[in-house]
Amino acid sequence: VSLACRDTCGSCDAQPTKSPSSSDNSGPCLRTCDASSVVVLEADILQICINKCMTDSHCCGNRLNGEAPYSSAARLSCANGCEIAFYRSTVALCKADCDVANDLADCSYAHPNIFKPFNSCGDCQEGCDGWPELGDCANGCDHANTLRNIGYYQYEEPESSNTCETENIPRFLFGGQSNMEGWSNQALPGSFQEIVNIVNNNNLSEQQKKNRLESHLNLAEASATHTSSNEAELILEIQDLMTTEDMLNDHDIITCSHTKPHVTNVLDCERPLSSIACGGDYDQYGPEFMFAHAFENLDSPLKSQKVGITKVSVGGTEIYKNWMKDNKNNDDNYWNTLVDAIKGTQGTLEAFVWFQGENDSFADWNKENYLNNLTQFVADVRQEIYGTSSKFSSPSDIPVIIIELGYWIQGVDMAVIEAQRAFVANDSKAELVNSGTGTMDENLTAFYHYDAASQLIIGNRVALAMADLLNNK
Repeated sequence: VSLACRDTCGSCDAQPTKSPSSSDNSGPCLRTCDASSVVVLEADILQICINKCMTDSHCCGNRLNGEAPYSSAARLSCANGCEIAFYRSTVALCKADCDVANDLADCSYAHPNIFKPFNSCGDCQEGCDGWPELGDCANGCDHANTLRNIGYYQYEEPESSNTCETENIPRFLFGGQSNMEGWSNQALPGSFQEIVNIVNNNNLSEQQKKNRLESHLNLAEASATHTSSNEAELILEIQDLMTTEDMLNDHDIITCSHTKPHVTNVLDCERPLSSIACGGDYDQYGPEFMFAHAFENLDSPLKSQKVGITKVSVGGTEIYKNWMKDNKNNDDNYWNTLVDAIKGTQGTLEAFVWFQGENDSFADWNKENYLNNLTQFVADVRQEIYGTSSKFSSPSDIPVIIIELGYWIQGVDMAVIEAQRAFVANDSKAELVNSGTGTMDENLTAFYHYDAASQLIIGNRVALAMADLLNNK
């Protein structure tokens, strides 16, 4: 699977809408990731620079081999400086990046040339007791300067451009919180690969596949016998979509982007969809993954066409506080970035998919007002889409899919789930997608982040709902 660099594509300030053919690019831009000249840093090359850090008693190690996925104290480590140096052309640029990351005082830093953001609020690794100092990242930049012969500071900086060339293809706007982000690997690491292996094992009967899937899924956090059985059965129903080639490689024509506005307000660029392209930390997937593989095969006006998925999501969010237009000027509100994503698609959006509400299922005010808030929020999103597009006769014609909260919230409180159902019942252009709420034969995982199997099942259900909406538009 290719790892395309993140594209820093211009201002994300709200600007007048441009048509798809416009060459005036003062507004938000949704570009294609340029991977043509990207050389990916390998863990062994990074380790050579890290070894030099270790001689200075820096103990945060290699995140590329899993040794040290995080740094600490909201500061980048010497090892992080080494990594940045590989994706810069000068020491000065590398050190400037270190300064930017450390000045953020935030847990996540998205480097413009590096696919996966840095997380600086964890424990570096076992046995590493010291936190990074402010100058540690810059030290990594200096150490890398002695290793130019193995690839450091050989990066070709992308040329800045005022031209925005957003491809004119149909797109879908996906938004929400952590289960829209997609943390498919969290409940059971390695599960996706094992599921793919089982369904593609031609030496197994259908019953043997089901038995193996159930046994495997029972290993996941918060698993139960009945949820594992349900998931196994539903995975086998979509196994024809899950060839090894399709599941483990970039999609031929479908693209995705995943903007995380709590990390950066710059729109993510579009890359070929894959199981690691647009998930929670860019090595997992959300519902967009199986949605794409299922939707292209369904009868709809867009069958077999090239389409794009534009995703904007932030975990742990509440609809009123973090997403609604009323609070758009607050630092922890992401309405403006959602609008930027809509405008960046330049009139190509076909529908809106919303997967959010877990964090609204606890406080009384949030629960009591969720239906009104969801109704107003969707109306505002539709209005923004309508303002960029000539595809719809009115904002209310824009198709909307609400992914219903699942089994773990069913055990907490049903208020938001009931609000979601009420919204869809009163909107002829909306559909509800079940994600595991209901009777025992309907339940999926009870883990708060949907596992690999559940995300595949939910993605397929979104595709079926989308085809139905578009066929009846």
